[in-house]
Amino acid sequence: MKLNLRSTLPLLMGVAFFYSACKKVDNSTPASSKNTDEASLAIAKNLVQSLNGSLGGAALKDGIKISPNLMSTSKIKLQSTDVQCGFYRDSSLNLDYRQGDTVRSHTTGNINYFFVCNEGKTIGYDLLDSISTVGKGPGYTFAYALAQNYHVRGLNSNNSNFSLNGTLKSYADNEYTVYVNSSASVHNIYTFSDLYVHADDNFDITSGTATFQSIGKTHSGAWDYSGSIVFLGNHKAKLTFLSKVYWVDLTTGAVTPA
Repeated sequence: MKLNLRSTLPLLMGVAFFYSACKKVDNSTPASSKNTDEASLAIAKNLVQSLNGSLGGAALKDGIKISPNLMSTSKIKLQSTDVQCGFYRDSSLNLDYRQGDTVRSHTTGNINYFFVCNEGKTIGYDLLDSISTVGKGPGYTFAYALAQNYHVRGLNSNNSNFSLNGTLKSYADNEYTVYVNSSASVHNIYTFSDLYVHADDNFDITSGTATFQSIGKTHSGAWDYSGSIVFLGNHKAKLTFLSKVYWVDLTTGAVTPA
């Protein structure tokens, strides 16, 4: 099976490893600025990596086509005669990946696409997938899990403008054995509402909102926050939680307190 992880794995080196014993933060206790700033950066980074496909799964840059990250040559997959006007399913995604002698990973999961057509032309898709990857590199181990329930629809004749609604579970985990302060855990669940995307402008999200729940841990502490995101266009978003507001650059993941 083929899964495009060459661009994914280097980006995973800075994300988190899940601590199953991670304690929730009591939101009734005022959070320190340092902790909320650290959390905002981790949440923003997870959002950007999830939307651009760095953690696997479908990405905004795929438009309304099937994601290369999810294409497989499995003989067990099922698809209609014309996959762009029907369905594509693969419940047997199972991939071992090696980059030289240093980075190894194993990916499993299942994928369900249903493409919506009008007069033989694709105008959108519904996607339900669940993908897990574990691996290791020099001095670190990583694990991530992604589950997408997306409803994507084209908004113009060539689908260069499209909308996205749905939910995303994105768990990104990384543990370092040498640079232990780089170890982190970010487990986010997003609900997207009416995201409008312009493909001709580097897939800029010009409008839309999201709510999220984030449970995580870095060297600065642990958190359990809920909040909202407003997409502003020009590759910017406003992130709000605990009455704190941050501006997010959706191309880099950089965060600036408002």
